Amino acid sequence: MKCTLVADIPAELLMQWLQHVRDFDTANPGCRFEVAIEAPDKLTGEMIEKLREINPDLSIEKWGLK
Repeated sequence: MKCTLVADIPAELLMQWLQHVRDFDTANPGCRFEVAIEAPDKLTGEMIEKLREINPDLSIEKWGLK
């Protein structure tokens, strides 16, 4: 089953929300999440560095970026 979720999240809650998703992912090994972040005011490198703060580590891929 595939479920799509689009969330408008205040910047100050982004890391908390991503950690919640990662915790769920870790607790349920059969799940796989693809998360895309749209943040026009942030550089891609900045967002990738923020994602590296999530534990356990995420597999990070840059899609469609040059």
